[in-house]
Amino acid sequence: MTKCVFLILTFVCLFGSMNAAPVPRIKGKIVEAGSSKPIDFADIFLLESGNDLPVSHTLPESDGGFVLMDVHDGEYMLLIRLVGFDVYTRSNIVLNSSVVLDLGTIEMKALELGLAEVEVVAQKKQIIYKLDKKVIEASGNLLSSGGTAVDILENTPSIRVDAEGEVTFRGSSGFAVYVDGKPSIFSGSQALQQIPSGQIDNIEIITTPSARHDTGGDVGIINIITKKNSQQGLSGMVNVSGSTLFSRSIDFLLSRQEKRSRWYIGGDWSDKILKSHFDQDKISTVNDLETHSHSNGIRESDNFNYSLKGGWQYILPKTTLSADIEGGFAGRFRKGNLDYSEEHSGQATPNTGITDYFSRDFYKNDQIFFQGSVGADHKFNDKGHQITSLFLVRYAGDALEYFQSDLFDSGVDRNKLGDQRQEYYRANDNYQATEKKGIVVEDRQQNTYEDQHRLMGHRAYEDEHHWTIRANIDYAYPYSSTGRLEAGWQYFSYLEDGDYSMEFWIPEKNQFEFRKDNAIYDNFFYFQHGINSFYGIVNDSYKAFNYQLGLRAEHTHRVLRTDVPNANRTYNNLHLFPSVHLGFNLPHEQQLMASYSRRITRPDLYYMEPYITYRDFYSAEIGNPDIQNEFINSFEMNYKKNIGTNSVSATVFHRTRFNKIERLRIPYKDAIRAGVTLDSMANVGNDYSTGMELSAQIQATRWWNINVNGSMYYYRVVNKLLRSNKDETSTNYDITFNNGLDLGKTTRLQLDGNFVGPSVTTQGRTNSYWYVNLALRQQLFNRKLNATLAMRDVFNSARYVSNITTSDLQSLTKIRPSYPLITLTLSYTFNNYKAKAAQKEDRNLFEGTNH
Repeated sequence: MTKCVFLILTFVCLFGSMNAAPVPRIKGKIVEAGSSKPIDFADIFLLESGNDLPVSHTLPESDGGFVLMDVHDGEYMLLIRLVGFDVYTRSNIVLNSSVVLDLGTIEMKALELGLAEVEVVAQKKQIIYKLDKKVIEASGNLLSSGGTAVDILENTPSIRVDAEGEVTFRGSSGFAVYVDGKPSIFSGSQALQQIPSGQIDNIEIITTPSARHDTGGDVGIINIITKKNSQQGLSGMVNVSGSTLFSRSIDFLLSRQEKRSRWYIGGDWSDKILKSHFDQDKISTVNDLETHSHSNGIRESDNFNYSLKGGWQYILPKTTLSADIEGGFAGRFRKGNLDYSEEHSGQATPNTGITDYFSRDFYKNDQIFFQGSVGADHKFNDKGHQITSLFLVRYAGDALEYFQSDLFDSGVDRNKLGDQRQEYYRANDNYQATEKKGIVVEDRQQNTYEDQHRLMGHRAYEDEHHWTIRANIDYAYPYSSTGRLEAGWQYFSYLEDGDYSMEFWIPEKNQFEFRKDNAIYDNFFYFQHGINSFYGIVNDSYKAFNYQLGLRAEHTHRVLRTDVPNANRTYNNLHLFPSVHLGFNLPHEQQLMASYSRRITRPDLYYMEPYITYRDFYSAEIGNPDIQNEFINSFEMNYKKNIGTNSVSATVFHRTRFNKIERLRIPYKDAIRAGVTLDSMANVGNDYSTGMELSAQIQATRWWNINVNGSMYYYRVVNKLLRSNKDETSTNYDITFNNGLDLGKTTRLQLDGNFVGPSVTTQGRTNSYWYVNLALRQQLFNRKLNATLAMRDVFNSARYVSNITTSDLQSLTKIRPSYPLITLTLSYTFNNYKAKAAQKEDRNLFEGTNH
């Protein structure tokens, strides 16, 4: 608690100069030329005549309006910059009275040559703070191209990426992902890993969402804003990358703007590969039998996405119509080739000595997906009175989640063993024939080398179909020059059904056979989740103070049906979710913002599945149909100050989470082999996070800019499942030091230093680690072609170490990423698309953390 008080006192000390209300001096509104669409993401600078360093900087609001505060009398020049538009300048602005100067509506024209042709002294900010969100500028990180949304986010305070690329924010993976304001086809970290960084304009992080947003996701919403072209004619971009781990990707985006209509088409073909050296030591105790096992070897994973997308938009004087479609094949596989040693002992069991084995596991989860949406936006006037609507449908078919694990004698000739993917194809063919079509087939390949040396093995098949429907209507009415009322309705429905089957190796018959005797190995499941929502929001401001108050009501209906006895569940409930956002503009370009939001984490089918699956031969997992909702209360306070072209910001946050959901690991008593551990979901208790995030953006010289991001928070878990009353606590911290150096007009170097502090769970602790990344970008052919060479973990220093300790289990996992990882990325743009930055896969270093 002392640490929390210290953090808050430190934060309060920042406000010593806040003793006078700021005075508005200049106001205006920014819109797109031709369409008159408000622009809410542009840098607005005010410069004294004869001086090329800004004296004031601000950002427009959602309606395009802006106000410059606390500026002395004098003669100035206004400069507005936005990627994809010509730089707007207005000279001879004279302030000599107390009257606010109204510049009226400013039209931004599409850039004919591209932003790279214009040199501006002021650098674009990497992180921009608004009343209800943070905006991460995608091109601000040179190390992001050739990667995904994960790579852009990794330098953001409190963002962590574990060894398998799983993203956590402030210690939680419970966030919702949207693309251009629509729910992503995938969820969580998988959604971020499927979006090419080259097609991202910026990323909004909404940590305390207002009542306008969905309440799912305990730490908020990540909204990916994709690049769009506003210039007349055809524009496009193509990005190609490859790495020393044989990751490869190619993505493209083409669009054409013709007066009132715009269409686009894009695609992505990518395989993002990770490899790591994996070492795990486990001691488990079941019924006085102690099993000590050790595994060591290589783990590899591939996140793949092969997809196409397209869309059309038509702009009428007051109405905009749009339609978007996306489809493809995507998923993930992982595999392991590990040496195992095993030893058993106990009071009633003599020591068996050490026995050596060779284990291979393979996992694949893929689907053919389709998503289509139509939307309409009608403006009653240009003052913000409008109504918008959206209807979205998504389908994922032929979705198969497959688990494969085999145990061989240690003397097996590994060069004669086929690749796991070949065995997957054979196993899937057999499954489709016998389980889906009822055809009796001969053993799929008798007396193979694998069969002759396989001691034990199992296969699991989860064949499923997903349907998602979403519809919403949002209405906004400005009741005064500063106030606005908002209201809306939303419907969401998710349906998933399928079959789960598992087969085991029978040595006497030299073949696999499906088990039909127990529903945890063979069952049908059905899961339906529906939410009806209504919300209301009031926005207003008075002088330098502005506020937003909201309330959202959600009725949830959830159904789980399965063949597992006593596992069927039905849930109905109504919950209220308030939100509060406050903002105050202080003198000397300072801003203070405070917010509160109530959130919920509803159990997905993944949390509730009441049947056994195996990640590898010694690691099983099962869901919990009785898992309950998590409820989260988030409080946040932000402070920001601009100092010329530099800025500093600080955030203090406190989050309480009730009925915390966490995966627990225990010895599996009913396993077919000793030493197997079982992971399951449980509401372990409550947790509390209190901390601070700090960010500084410094233009050290005209050729050197620095971004420093750091966070520290105190984390406490009140574990109600422990027999003792001891709580788990930790002080978590990390820091990123980003240097960007212009070595010439077309050459740029980036050097990142990263330190990731230790963290705790209810069962153990993860150690700290550090690493350094380096990237060099060269622009060619009038800056239309970018070539970027990047290397992650330059000094091979990253080490992931996790320790789990309970009364009947000790597990120590060590992971070292394959070295070196060097990536080359080529990016070509024409017409209006901006040149993008370079490759990064930094904290996404390891493979195997979930084992």
